[in-house]
Amino acid sequence: MPESFSTLLGDFYTFLQYPRRDIIRERMSFSRFGQIVGLHYLILIPVMVIMSVLSGLIGLEDLDHSIDDLMADSSMLWFAFLLVIAAPVLEELLFRFPLRYRRGSIFILIFIATVFSYYIGSAQLPPMHELLPAESVSEMEQMGSDISVSALLLAFMTFSLGAFILLLLSFSKSLLAQSSGYIRAIYPHIFFLTAMIFGFVHISNFSGDVQWYAIPILVLPQASMGLLLGYIRLRYGMLSNILLHAVNNFVPAVLLIGSQAATSI
Repeated sequence: MPESFSTLLGDFYTFLQYPRRDIIRERMSFSRFGQIVGLHYLILIPVMVIMSVLSGLIGLEDLDHSIDDLMADSSMLWFAFLLVIAAPVLEELLFRFPLRYRRGSIFILIFIATVFSYYIGSAQLPPMHELLPAESVSEMEQMGSDISVSALLLAFMTFSLGAFILLLLSFSKSLLAQSSGYIRAIYPHIFFLTAMIFGFVHISNFSGDVQWYAIPILVLPQASMGLLLGYIRLRYGMLSNILLHAVNNFVPAVLLIGSQAATSI
């Protein structure tokens, strides 16, 4: 495929119409990676503008960002390592690495079911804090944490059941082969749900009273980024999406470190 920005844009658009895990992998070049970074910001900047406008309309400007706390509690070097190296590697391994494989697709379904079961349990079940030591409950209250024991138990049971099913499929090639057609049919849903969950987990970046209707707005940049990272992982391999994720985090890291250095002078 010719290395032009228009072909990259067209290929990404075509892929999003019906994502597939078995698309042909292509070799990454320096020029192609530069085009991918350009596509990333072509998507990110308008999305950030939309998020900012909508946030202003519903009064979300005063929310605190957890990255400020991380920076206050870390050295500049450790902060840069966490943001530019650790976070991209760990998040891409969790959210994008499984996208290429049949078992990985099943793992993603298990992960999504586990996340949803936790939040459903948090909303519908009593927290059951009486199962925890009084000291732990007191520490949670001091930290402002509201972890639901019943939701954790429900999530654990969901994950355990899913892991058991995955284990059965792993030991039975016939069952795994039979599941291939089903996985292929629902793969577009798996792909888009992965991007949504990737965005959704980043709501933890914000602290304060966040209403449920504000969550899609606040995580819109991460969700849209998840679509591009998923495409890059499948088309160009894991190293490419890790590097793109690192580039994305590098810019705010430099700005924040520069801002802190300027205020300390």
